[in-house]
Amino acid sequence: MPPTRRGPRPRPRRGSTPAGADDSVPASAADLLALAGTLVPAAGATALRTPPQLKQLVHSLPASHPLLLSLPQALALALAPPSETASASGSDAPPPPTPRAPAVLLHLLLAHPSHPPRWDDLIRPLELLHARLALLATADPPLAALAAACFELAWRAGAPGRDALVAQTLPYLVALALTSASSARPVLRRLLALRDALPLLDYDDDRSISDFKMLLLRCFVSPLFLKAEEGRKFLALVLGVSEGIAREGLELVRAQVGITGAKRAAVVAYGEVVFRAWKDGGWVRAEVGEAFLQGMMEAAVHAGSKELAKAARKIIWAFVEQRAVAGVEKLVFRLAEPVLFRSLQVANSNVRHNALHLLLDLFPLEDPDVTKDVNDPLIEKQFFLIDKLLMDDYPEIRTVAVEGICRILSQYWEIVPAPTISKFLSKIVDDMSKDSCNEVRLSTLNGLKYLLDNPHSHEILKVLLPRLSDMISDTALSVRAAAVDLLLAVRDLRSFQYNKVVGLGTLLSSLANDHPRIAQKITKLLIPSYFPSKLNAKEACARCIALIKRSPTAGARFCEFAMSEGASPRSIVELVKFSITLALSRTGLNSDQIDGLIIASVNLIKSLSEERSGLATLREFFTNAKLRLVLQTVVSESARAAILSIAPVILPDDLSVLHEECMDVVVNATRISKQEEYQEATLAAHKLIFLSGWSDELFEALTNILHSKASDFSEIYGLRSPPCPVAPSRRKKGKLLKKAPARHHVVGKGSSKSKVSNEGLAVAAGAAWQINEIVKAENLREAFLQSSYSEIVLSSLKVISQVYVEQCLYLDSLDLAPVLAYLSLSTYNTLPDVDTRSCSESSIASQSLDHLLNCFDKLLTAPVKNPPPKSKASRSKDQQKGASEGNTVKGTVNAIMLGTSILKFIIDTAIIKLVNDDKIRCLKFASSYTKYAVSAIKNNQDQSSSFKGDDLKDALVLVRSSFTYAAKIIHLVLSSSTESSIPPEEAFFLANDLLDLVPSVESFVGSRFALSIVPALKQWLPVLILGLVCRWLIGPQNEMAVNICLFDDSCLPLWFTAVAKNELDAKEPGQDEQSEHVAEREDSPSSRKLAEMMVILLKKGSPRILDCLGGVLLSTLKLMLQRSEYDIVLGITRFVCARLLGNKTSALEKLQLTHDSLRDNFFEIDRYVREEFVDDDDSRQLLESTKELIRSVLPEI
Repeated sequence: MPPTRRGPRPRPRRGSTPAGADDSVPASAADLLALAGTLVPAAGATALRTPPQLKQLVHSLPASHPLLLSLPQALALALAPPSETASASGSDAPPPPTPRAPAVLLHLLLAHPSHPPRWDDLIRPLELLHARLALLATADPPLAALAAACFELAWRAGAPGRDALVAQTLPYLVALALTSASSARPVLRRLLALRDALPLLDYDDDRSISDFKMLLLRCFVSPLFLKAEEGRKFLALVLGVSEGIAREGLELVRAQVGITGAKRAAVVAYGEVVFRAWKDGGWVRAEVGEAFLQGMMEAAVHAGSKELAKAARKIIWAFVEQRAVAGVEKLVFRLAEPVLFRSLQVANSNVRHNALHLLLDLFPLEDPDVTKDVNDPLIEKQFFLIDKLLMDDYPEIRTVAVEGICRILSQYWEIVPAPTISKFLSKIVDDMSKDSCNEVRLSTLNGLKYLLDNPHSHEILKVLLPRLSDMISDTALSVRAAAVDLLLAVRDLRSFQYNKVVGLGTLLSSLANDHPRIAQKITKLLIPSYFPSKLNAKEACARCIALIKRSPTAGARFCEFAMSEGASPRSIVELVKFSITLALSRTGLNSDQIDGLIIASVNLIKSLSEERSGLATLREFFTNAKLRLVLQTVVSESARAAILSIAPVILPDDLSVLHEECMDVVVNATRISKQEEYQEATLAAHKLIFLSGWSDELFEALTNILHSKASDFSEIYGLRSPPCPVAPSRRKKGKLLKKAPARHHVVGKGSSKSKVSNEGLAVAAGAAWQINEIVKAENLREAFLQSSYSEIVLSSLKVISQVYVEQCLYLDSLDLAPVLAYLSLSTYNTLPDVDTRSCSESSIASQSLDHLLNCFDKLLTAPVKNPPPKSKASRSKDQQKGASEGNTVKGTVNAIMLGTSILKFIIDTAIIKLVNDDKIRCLKFASSYTKYAVSAIKNNQDQSSSFKGDDLKDALVLVRSSFTYAAKIIHLVLSSSTESSIPPEEAFFLANDLLDLVPSVESFVGSRFALSIVPALKQWLPVLILGLVCRWLIGPQNEMAVNICLFDDSCLPLWFTAVAKNELDAKEPGQDEQSEHVAEREDSPSSRKLAEMMVILLKKGSPRILDCLGGVLLSTLKLMLQRSEYDIVLGITRFVCARLLGNKTSALEKLQLTHDSLRDNFFEIDRYVREEFVDDDDSRQLLESTKELIRSVLPEI
């Protein structure tokens, strides 16, 4: 404690008392230490700050003050270890004060503002404090930081004896930098300031340096050191301090470069570190560094991973980009020359690819120690190898070679011979631009774009680039985009004209029809010419109108992206006014140009959706029913849809002016389910009708149409008519569909026909499509389902759907819209009342499903009987015309399409439990439909009017989809089965029918089409296998072997036979490669694939499943024996014994059912042989072979 003052003191006169005589100054250094001990915070404090009064006291004393002269010795005594303190002061001396106070005073002496430190006196306390730094770093981090600051001050000042202060300071700062996270950079600066201290340590003394070496090596994997320039400089210094650290550090760099997914920035940083270390001399420039760089060169060429090769090239590139540094070019040449040229010509494409990348990085690879005459052949050799690789078989190599040679020509155009330039560019433009690989063609355009940066290339490119004009229509989107990018680069050059490269007509065609990404790029290309911002609005609009007149579709697309490419909102508004005015005037315009102007205006208005001022101006412009006039002006449905889509934006408060037009669109929409333009206009009309509150009128109009057509169909086919529509509560002005006279459309067979007109079918389909869209739209659906029209529409769709199903075989083109609308409306009508536990059999969805299943059953069982015609004369007339042959290719596709839609409806409604749980009915339908699809394809292939082209593809796509839906039905049935409720046998039969699809399609239409079903089969094969064995897998064990064969004599599945024949056709050891069996085997690749997938799944799965399936397969052998199909008996037995069991007796230990089946079949086959049921020797040999197979797994027989 400082001495207590008892009263005021008289102020001394100036100069009368020396400073040292002031009572406020401690009398001795010991008193100063005691005072500092009371002012400095204790060791537990988080921060260590110098007390202001202590700082003022020390810094106010002159250098000759006795207190300052004696203070270093007192600090040394205070910082000395306890043993030294005791010997100096006697055994009764008090313990030394905490090191915080001495450290603070020491720092104040070092940082004295008016006189330099007396290093001879201060070096001892500094050494003593330095000895404690490692302990202080953990015990008192703030004090350790202050101590390190003292040592750094001594080092920077060049204090005598400063070398003794680095052994603990360097490790402390390195450890601090490694743990400082975001604040590491200031620490790295401090560490770099001590760089001259690094060589002072003894790196050969493992006992003293091992911990510091570990810290230094950790720095090489620390992102903090790699990100900061100071850190990279420090790492370079570390590599030069000793051979051991250089070797281990470079090994760490090599390991980090080889890590998969290493960040590019980290690899670049390592390259900089290694180059700095090499430039500084030291060990990296010696053998250690040479070995590392040679390893990087080898990795850049021979690495199996492209990422590793690229990372190694980044290390080498750090040297290549510093070629001007003395010795670098010679080093690179010495390392690369033995490896590079040989690797460019090896058979391994990966090595050639890596070597080409390296050559392009090193080009030109020259020996700086020889003359130009010696280097010229070396440069020619490099050009020769690149030219050879331009025609490499590997597309990636060609891609790199094209871009690489363009980069070389761009950088070294002036020194490359003109013939060489001409040869390369001609090959690139004429050959590489037509390469079969998309990436090669893309690299052609990217390389030429890069070459445009060199002005010397422009003259020759003016001649060559027009040869690439067809690339704007390339099949690959990326290539077309690159072609437009090249044109954009050409446009920015004053010496080029892009329309000389690609004609304007070609550009406008791409603008009109290509991907939006391409269209936007072309708009960017054309906008300076056709809507320039530098001209006044009138002239700019005139140019754009000229573009629209020339190509209306392209002009409309141009306007779609004009604003995003820099056009101002004000000019957009003026262009809309100009275009609409011109379209309404019709002056000198054809219908395409009028529609083009209107669609262009709509696109411009949509681009202004965020510009309130522009929209306000346009709303004023479209007042007084002008938008209605525009709508009446349009010709195409796409233009009509465009106008209707912007009506809510332009006339948000006055939509009533479009009422009549919207209703016209609704009631006159026919054949819209397959015409996108009509769909867009109709949906836009629906939206306007809903926004205007005319929903009831919309529902009434569609209800009247559907009811009218359903009534007509009911009269023709003798069906029950739907209920009459209710009287509308209110009627607004609008046009309803006028009933057109029916044109007779023959749909019967032979002498029977039906008076259903094509127009009637189209009108019904159009109205049904609209109902389906209304049901999909959430806002309209709620209003429609709550209206009185919903029930009438459902009844009408029921009748129409029945006619579509029953007559689908006789229609050239089937529109599914009525059936889909019927199913959708049934689904949404059932949703509000659905019970999550079970669904009532009387639900609307269940009734609709039953109705369609009944209709389809009639279709599958017998042709529909149409009502007889009204007179004998008409009957004979129809017979002469050959009315309709029925069951044609188109009719088959129609039936398959309908069946697929019904299967999808079953799945969708069963998952959310909207239909009753009639599993057997659904399984039977799926089974009968699958059989029908297979037989229909077979029948049409057998007849003269067989499937061809698109019809066959459409049918097989539908069959593949229905395969998935049917497999899902099996999955739903199996997932709901329990031991008390085993799956019905219909699941077993459906699984067999689905497996039969593969050999059936393969047999009827070829293996190419059958293989298209294999991906769906692979996905659902586990479910089908469970469907085959589910009854015996889930049922009681003692009933597994009872009546396992569920087939009668006429319905053995085709896939059984296909698997058996596949086994018989398999090549035995020693069999001739050209034998007939091998040739036959190649005819059934999909059936062989089925067998292989089954074997893989069964071997991986449960032994119980394998046992049950083996029992199912073997249960058919007795039936095959009765039918004398002994080859099938052998094939099935070989599949079970050889493929499933691997001819191993041990495999049967857990397969009781398979074991018993094999045993029973063996005795039955033996009976056939002994009792001479078999007449010929070939059949007897087949049965003997079967017995031998069974004996191979049942040796006890």
